[in-house]
Amino acid sequence: MAYSDEADLEPVLAPFIADGLAQGDKVLYLTDVTHPAVVTGLLRAWGVRPDEFAADGRLDVRPLTTNDPDSLIGELARTARLARAEGYRALRVTAEMSWGVREGTERLVAFETKVHSLYDSGMAMGVCQYDRRLFDPVVLAEIQRIHQEADTDLEFAGAFLRIHRTGDPPGLRVEGEVDANSLDPLAEALTAAGRRCRGDVHVDLSGVSFIDLSGMRALVDTAQSLGSGRSLVLAQVPKHVHQLFKLIGWDGAPGLRLRGSDGP
Repeated sequence: MAYSDEADLEPVLAPFIADGLAQGDKVLYLTDVTHPAVVTGLLRAWGVRPDEFAADGRLDVRPLTTNDPDSLIGELARTARLARAEGYRALRVTAEMSWGVREGTERLVAFETKVHSLYDSGMAMGVCQYDRRLFDPVVLAEIQRIHQEADTDLEFAGAFLRIHRTGDPPGLRVEGEVDANSLDPLAEALTAAGRRCRGDVHVDLSGVSFIDLSGMRALVDTAQSLGSGRSLVLAQVPKHVHQLFKLIGWDGAPGLRLRGSDGP
């Protein structure tokens, strides 16, 4: 997020933080040039109720402790793992990136390039704050390019679900948790893949940690909608998901083919 003054922050950060707190995420706000007390005041003005959420540990507003890209990513990864262990859905983090002005473009680019691996894991999502008054436009353009390159195949990104387009084989790769909250993005991505792919539609489920009946039903409905001569091929199906399909009897649904991690 690039902003020109503090008034630009509210439309993005207020819902990002409030939605995370409402949905059971841990929220981490990392400051650099702004005192945490000032951020707490801003959140109060935005109606986020920071005192209440800070008291029960759901909201953590604190200064950055390192400007080293690898150390910072390591810290975020540890915080994300701890949040999951404590029962939170995921970690939502927003950070002031003004440290990049002091540390240099090379370190800033290194962080932005590497942090995507954490977001791709499904444990965390983030908003990086870039003050246009501090950064050279050329640097901001480079950061934007990195984000675009990292997300070229991204169909959907949520706190718990990420859907990527795949070209070989043509279809989708689904990662994270599929439930009623993420059903619509999955259904839309499946419909788009059915239109985009001329033959079979392949869906890689190797990264799926949980799927409920509504998600399974969406896969079955898509398979049946593809028409004669085409199939929805579920590849790298986790063992527990494969067992669910068999238990319900959907493993023999028309147009649906299931392949486990060891092949057909």
